[in-house]
Amino acid sequence: MSTKAKMTLGVTTLCTIAVVWGVHYQQMSEKETMRLGIVKDEERMANKKRQDDNVLELAVQQELQRKMLEEQSVRK
Repeated sequence: MSTKAKMTLGVTTLCTIAVVWGVHYQQMSEKETMRLGIVKDEERMANKKRQDDNVLELAVQQELQRKMLEEQSVRK
């Protein structure tokens, strides 16, 4: 094998390894980003459910307060 052929083989091998490693790193990065998206969605859904529960609890408490005020006189 000539020196030029060895250099070409070496350079192409290094380039191939770099490309394979780069694609692998990019896939790992995208996978992590997608996983974090799922975690954020779950947190958002939990916050929304908690907010909905709070609104429902507020309505119940307001109704109870209204009933109590109707039944009892309040002194100031």
